[in-house]
Amino acid sequence: MSRGRRRRERKRTWRQLLVVLAGLLVFVAAVGGAAGLGMVKSQVSQIPRVSVGLSLDLVGTSVDPEAVGPSEALNFLLVGIDNAAGIDPDSPIHIDRDVNTLLTDSVILVRIDPDADRVAMLSIPRDLWVPIAGKGWSERVNTARGIGGPGTLIETVSEFLGVPVHHYVEINFAGFLRIVNAVDGVPVEIAQPIRDDSLGLRIEQSGVITLDPDTALAYVRTRRPLTLAEGGNPANDDDWVRLGVWNDLERNQRQQEFMVATLKRAVEKGIRNPLTLRGVANELLDDDNPSITLDDRITVGQLVDLGDEFRSFQVDQIERYRLPVVDATIDGKQVLLLLEEQAQPVLKFFQANSLAGVRVRLLNGTSSGTVAGVEAALERAGFSVVDRGNADRFDVARTTVRYIEVAANEAQTLARYLEPPPLLELVAKIEGADVELVVGADYSGVAENPRDSAS
Repeated sequence: MSRGRRRRERKRTWRQLLVVLAGLLVFVAAVGGAAGLGMVKSQVSQIPRVSVGLSLDLVGTSVDPEAVGPSEALNFLLVGIDNAAGIDPDSPIHIDRDVNTLLTDSVILVRIDPDADRVAMLSIPRDLWVPIAGKGWSERVNTARGIGGPGTLIETVSEFLGVPVHHYVEINFAGFLRIVNAVDGVPVEIAQPIRDDSLGLRIEQSGVITLDPDTALAYVRTRRPLTLAEGGNPANDDDWVRLGVWNDLERNQRQQEFMVATLKRAVEKGIRNPLTLRGVANELLDDDNPSITLDDRITVGQLVDLGDEFRSFQVDQIERYRLPVVDATIDGKQVLLLLEEQAQPVLKFFQANSLAGVRVRLLNGTSSGTVAGVEAALERAGFSVVDRGNADRFDVARTTVRYIEVAANEAQTLARYLEPPPLLELVAKIEGADVELVVGADYSGVAENPRDSAS
């Protein structure tokens, strides 16, 4: 097999894995080759699509979603909806619940990077305080979908974190329950007894316990769990005491751990056997109340490619990240505020290949010039201008991009958008930015589309 073909095959593998992480693995992997292709095409065509094409990839990226190169990385926004439609009315999930609620119960950004052989997930706390895209005011991120639909949620996350979003996958509670049921429950390491009466959660033992669908859903959703005091009696309510700090960060960690445990369970149950999974696919998708929604850019071809490619993937390779945040109270609401400086190392990986991941310090190098128009042009293109000021002299004839060695790719990317092509200057040190753009007398603008090369 040629090197180019191997890279194309690897690219498909990692991209398809994203679908797995959304809980779609059990029906996509059922293909197992040409024998199942017709079935999958028919079933996938029944999955609801949401038109968010104009919202996807909002902040600007070198990735063309319609023609992704073999080495390009993609970000998927995986969303769990706090919606109990289609679930048995006797299920504990209905406790104190409006069946039509549109809050997001979990938001996870997953990145597939074929060149680096990396898959990473970043949990976004539901109480994160963010500017709601296009509204001019802020709220918790879990309200964005209810305010303006999936497109508003995508744009809110993309703009606030400065990351591109290439695809969107949404699953409601019914879909979650079906996935857990399809793998005959998910074994989870329970460190100590856990209880949350508001969700119908009660696990009195510790150790590895296989969670049934209802218990699993309550386990990943609880934010105010209790545990049994040492020597306590499970039948005595007074012996149950607060567990943890009761915030969304602990829940995010449980959700990530449960997702990995579910994938491991799926492999153990024969998910790599197309004959086994064909029946699972029927169970998940034969539903009068669809539980999974995909964006309008994901194609059937992208989904049905999984089959054989998934066989080599190791679940333990998935990297897990959390955003650094701090508790705050705004307008009487308990929220989480992003610690932006501390978040940069985490976000950098998810911003890779995104223009928003190129942090630019803008410096005026002409006696009569101003950086205001240049800054606006850069931000329209998608770059992040983090600082601006004057260069050390005002007679710069040719626009120059300064960079340190580790930011060579960022410098090349910026240079490809500048007209005319700038000089590239390697320097020993730049603090607080990836590159410095010194605007010279020859500057004429920022191109809408990049050149093939920086010069």
